[in-house]
Amino acid sequence: MTTPSNGWSARLYWQWILYNTIAFVVVLTTVAVLSWIGADILQLSWANRSPVAALLVARTGAVLFGWVLGALQWQIVRQRVPVPRRKWIVANVGPALLGWLLVIIPAIITAQDSGTSVTGAYLLAASQTLALGPLLGLSQALVLRAHTRRWAGWIVANIASWAIVDAVFLLLSSWLDTFDLTRHDGSVAEVYLMLIATTPLTGRMLLWVLAPAATTTEHQHP
Repeated sequence: MTTPSNGWSARLYWQWILYNTIAFVVVLTTVAVLSWIGADILQLSWANRSPVAALLVARTGAVLFGWVLGALQWQIVRQRVPVPRRKWIVANVGPALLGWLLVIIPAIITAQDSGTSVTGAYLLAASQTLALGPLLGLSQALVLRAHTRRWAGWIVANIASWAIVDAVFLLLSSWLDTFDLTRHDGSVAEVYLMLIATTPLTGRMLLWVLAPAATTTEHQHP
């Protein structure tokens, strides 16, 4: 079945939304649940005194982020282009590592020093890291460059999707406190909602970006 030039596929579109939603929930929940049951995973005071320890924690978190999100996204991407799974996952780990080093660990340490909720700080910081659309889009686009001439559109798609969702939630927060996700007492559900809201936009754009590659593959393998 020939892929249309706009790349539309209802099946892949809804799979993208579902798989990304699963990834966001798994990634954000895993460490938070461990901390809630007393595993003390988020108590990183020692990491503040040891750059090596902080790097180790960041690396572990980045692998979790990159592997879960990348592996599930790859299930969609591979149906359009022959991207190696390892390459796609690595493209997710890099931005996640920067996010842990520059956003998550500093936020957790600051929360501990100020006596505020460490778990709350983690959730908000992790959501900001997963929302690094431009950085993640650039990393993934470089992988797609070898497969589609529309690869640069994936960078634009990630920037636009996160910008639109941020703008909508900012506007809503001026009327309803429920949508003010900048507060440190924001609920888990609110953080998830903001992340999941980006998936319909990125999903549609991904199908468009990969359409030429899918058509070429079909012509080569009728």
